Amino acid sequence: MIKSSKYILVILIFSFFSLNQTLALELKLPKNLPKLGGSGGLNLNDTKTKFTTIFFESALNYMEAQYHLFNALEMNDEAGKTRKSIEFVKNKKNKEAKRLTNAFNAVSDNSQAIEGALTKEAANSVEAKVHYAKALPFAVKGLLGTVQLPPEAQNLMNAIKSDKMAMLKLGSFVKVLPKIPEYVQTATSVGKLVMSGAKSRDVEGAKDATDKLGDL
Repeated sequence: MIKSSKYILVILIFSFFSLNQTLALELKLPKNLPKLGGSGGLNLNDTKTKFTTIFFESALNYMEAQYHLFNALEMNDEAGKTRKSIEFVKNKKNKEAKRLTNAFNAVSDNSQAIEGALTKEAANSVEAKVHYAKALPFAVKGLLGTVQLPPEAQNLMNAIKSDKMAMLKLGSFVKVLPKIPEYVQTATSVGKLVMSGAKSRDVEGAKDATDKLGDL
């Protein structure tokens, strides 16, 4: 029993220092992203709620866009996996940390797959353009939400730093937060490619979607 208690204590100490080391990573915001939000008077619960609200809403919109784009590109397996991820992330019965990780990984992996496919001559048929057009409104909403994430991620990291027990409770967040700037940069880059691809393919709604994104 004593050995077991010592073992658990060692694991907790190891986890604490591992998470603390992760928190030491500084979030470096890309210069071309808007600096939103503040850092004063941070409350952990409020800051976490604000971050997760923006994250899940933007991620789900972006995944919906990716789902339609995969259909446009005739990448049926990827479309099916994305639909499953959407349903998993939407289901609040699933643990929030798992929903966060699932959404983060899905958006990141899908962005790379779509970027590779769109650089080729694909999605030019009439049917493909219909699917492509369905993706555009979701892509716009997803991107406009995504670019708000870096400062909110920084705020949450600062709030976690001030509450040492939060490092253990929010382990998944601690691992994801330092990766948010790169996540946003990739989503934005691929989003621009999606818009330019829509214009070059004469997809319905391409100009309207581009105008809504402005100088993003």
